[in-house]
Amino acid sequence: MLDALKILWHLAWGRRTLWQYYTNVTWRTCERCLAWHGRIGASPRVFPNPNDGCERKLLAFPVWELSTYREKARLMRRRVEEELERRRLFQEAKEALAKAPEQAMELFDRAAAVDVYIPELEQLAREHGESLAGAPELSARLREIFLRRWSEKFAKARYERLPERMRLAREKWGENRIKELFP
Repeated sequence: MLDALKILWHLAWGRRTLWQYYTNVTWRTCERCLAWHGRIGASPRVFPNPNDGCERKLLAFPVWELSTYREKARLMRRRVEEELERRRLFQEAKEALAKAPEQAMELFDRAAAVDVYIPELEQLAREHGESLAGAPELSARLREIFLRRWSEKFAKARYERLPERMRLAREKWGENRIKELFP
C-alpha cells in the first residue's frame, strides 16, 4: 500500500523514471560509495558523483516498478552490511594474530565466510610474513582456512554466470596464490 502511494506521488509530480545507485561491493570500495549502494532517488542529481575511483552506476527504472527495486535495495543494503562486518572481522583478526592466534583464526574464518580477496591476503602476508615464517603451523592453518573459503566462494550463485572454464581457472589461480602466500 505504501509503495502504491509513493508511486502515485511520483506520477503526480510527472516522474516516470526513478534511479538506483549501484556500486561494486568489494574490499576496496570506499565506505561513502557503500553508504549509497541500493539507494533510490528521483533524479541522478541526488546522488554524489564520486571522484574516488570507485566504480558506480545509476540504474534507471520505471516508477511503477518501485516495489521491486525497493526489495533489491534491501538485498543490496544487506550485502553492504555483510561487507562492512567482513572488513571489521578481518581487521580484528590481523590485530589479534600475534597475541591471540586462536581468536585470530576464528575471526579470519568468519570474515572469509563472507568473501575472500587475494589482495587482502597479499597484504596480510606482507605485514605478518616474519612472524608466520617463525610459526609454520599458523601459516598452515591460515592456508587451510583461506583455501576452504576460497573454494566456497566459487560455489556461490554470482559465479554461476561465469563460463565454467573461466570460473575454474580463477579458482585454481587463487588456490595457487594462497599456497604461495601461506606455505
